[in-house]
Amino acid sequence: MKQETTSRLVMTSRTPLALLVFLLALQLVTPSAVWTILLAGLATALGLSFFWLRRLAVNVSSTRRQRGALVVAGDVLEEEWALSNAGALPVLVAEIVDHSTLPDYAVNRVVAVGGNAAVTWRTHGICRQRGLFIIGPWTVAMADPFGFFRLEQTYAVEQSILVYPRVAILPPLQLPRGGASGRARAMRKALESELSVASVRHYAPGDSLRHIAWGVSAHRDALMVREFDQEPAGDLWIVLDLDAAVQVGHGMDGTEEFAIVLVASLAAEWLRRNRAVGVAAFGQEAVLVPPQRGEAQLWRILHELARVQAAPDWPLARTLEAVRSSLGRGITLAVVTPSTGADWLSPLLHLQGRGVATAALLLDTGSFTQPAATTPSPASLDLRSALAQHGVTTHVVDRRLMSLRPAVTYRRKRMGLRTLATGRVIDVDIEEEV
Repeated sequence: MKQETTSRLVMTSRTPLALLVFLLALQLVTPSAVWTILLAGLATALGLSFFWLRRLAVNVSSTRRQRGALVVAGDVLEEEWALSNAGALPVLVAEIVDHSTLPDYAVNRVVAVGGNAAVTWRTHGICRQRGLFIIGPWTVAMADPFGFFRLEQTYAVEQSILVYPRVAILPPLQLPRGGASGRARAMRKALESELSVASVRHYAPGDSLRHIAWGVSAHRDALMVREFDQEPAGDLWIVLDLDAAVQVGHGMDGTEEFAIVLVASLAAEWLRRNRAVGVAAFGQEAVLVPPQRGEAQLWRILHELARVQAAPDWPLARTLEAVRSSLGRGITLAVVTPSTGADWLSPLLHLQGRGVATAALLLDTGSFTQPAATTPSPASLDLRSALAQHGVTTHVVDRRLMSLRPAVTYRRKRMGLRTLATGRVIDVDIEEEV
């Protein structure tokens, strides 16, 4: 990537020029050795300062490099910085000002660099919000020894960073299997290719050799046989409601961000079961990820969920109509919504009548308000009753009762600064869980 750098040398104050003119006038009106010495000294200081920064503009350069390629909400973004000085004149003070769009990412710093030297450091910032952001550009501002001028080097280098939503550990959420209705079980004998592995057990005489789990057997030093779930492993479609009119709260205290983490976590859980998972979400951008299996599918889903935003033109009923042509028979459809209205119930029941097993994960909007509501609204109770009457599997998600703990955490060490009682600042290793 080509690094475009622009330099701007400005005078911090017009006072030295005014004083220079004033001394020159005094020398012309009332000649004196004092005015001559002051005039020569001020002119020399101005010239030296100007020359100093002109040399720094040629010899000083700055770089930054991001460590790590994938960033998930809650992760620590780490960057390596360097400020190099190829000239003999030192950089007495350099202020680095970052212009990144990542929220709460404060990496501004003040450093000094000697002549023909370089200084490097690392910065850390927590990516608290998922989304697409820009890292850079940044500015290096330097001053001369007298503070007459200011040199600003702007590095017009921008790098996009996509912060993925966090995958969390979910409590057990039973969803129906694909069939004639939301509560129906498949009555036909399922093919082995459609079954998911439920558990393993020790080999018994008569078991098919095709069912032996060779990897587990090698690990346990005994023949182990796979046991299959006796229900067909149909595709799972997750529909996320991004209607801005029904969202409550902001950030992780709001239904939009909470629902996105819920969708990502549900997709990860079912993909771990070797199920094909697809996601549909219509907001400011249309997201339609067809069902597939494997870890790569999870990253496709997270990539799309990282950029979605709620929009006012996509109520849930319209979203269900839009995805109807993509849904086949024998699949499971899970709707994640904070809506308490019943306008989307009709298209959902239409899909159920076509052989789609339906489920609704209803976000209790009262638990996202401040202060939290103690009882559900009448509209919410009416919606739950209607869903139950039509055999739609329903889970009510109460933010106060569902703690979305990260599914993957690790401990890491990083360098930090600690101030001693004497005022001395030292480098220390900080161990933290992320």
